[in-house]
Amino acid sequence: MPDAFYKYMTYSTANIVLENQSLRWSTPATLNDPYDIQFDLRINFDREKVLCLSLEKLWKIFTGELTGHPDNQTSIAIIRLRPHLQGIPKKHFIKKMEEGIKKSFASLDNNIQQIYQATREHLSTAKILCLTDSPINQLMWAYYADSNRGVVLRFQDEPGASSPYQMAQQMSYMPDIPMLFEENELSDFLAGLVTFDQAKRVNTLIYTKSNAWKHENEWRIFAGHGRNKFAPHEDKPFGAKELTGAVFGCRMPPEQKTSLSLTIKRLYPHAEIFQAVPANHSFQLELLPFREI
Repeated sequence: MPDAFYKYMTYSTANIVLENQSLRWSTPATLNDPYDIQFDLRINFDREKVLCLSLEKLWKIFTGELTGHPDNQTSIAIIRLRPHLQGIPKKHFIKKMEEGIKKSFASLDNNIQQIYQATREHLSTAKILCLTDSPINQLMWAYYADSNRGVVLRFQDEPGASSPYQMAQQMSYMPDIPMLFEENELSDFLAGLVTFDQAKRVNTLIYTKSNAWKHENEWRIFAGHGRNKFAPHEDKPFGAKELTGAVFGCRMPPEQKTSLSLTIKRLYPHAEIFQAVPANHSFQLELLPFREI
């Protein structure tokens, strides 16, 4: 995990954040990616492969070669059936179990759209804080900090305090929408070896984005539904000591730099102030200590 997190913003937004000592936690509908936390995990797995894997694992649970999960209903049923099916040939056992697996496929097909809709609605009110791990990301300066006329604020854990940054998770960037189940995992579930891990699916939805956004290097904090579940956003206070630095954009007007530096010195006297400048011999930004002219 990075030692610090950064938030890119315009000059006007920085004024509000600094004066109010709060950061805005957003809901999916207010974010600039239409897929953010609002996509459906794919179910286009190889059904014949999953069927064969599931039946083989069911047989191994029945014979005691594998141990089913104590909370999986299929595993419980197999254990109950075992005394009544002693000596059954494998091919007869497979034939009996096959119909049940196929019914599970049909149930998934019949209910998946309802599941998708309910999941989207549930997560539509999620409150998240989007951060990144670098103050010299040129695309982030262009998109979120008013084409280098804005500010980047640096946040770190306050020693001895319960800071939310400890909960930050790095985003996964993928070329395709993830699967609801990988084939081996689905066969484990259908055979009774594991239970359905709902938290894993929720985390996949919250912390996965398209490769198109990879340049953002986002770290995200999820805060449930916040104090007001149906509010489109929530402005949450942060500890003054959590803000440890600020970086002024290389195109920020001098009078705005002076104004913001005075605000920072007044409210956050411990915070460092830097100036972003284009490097002379590379296409990179450099950070120098800010000095008023």
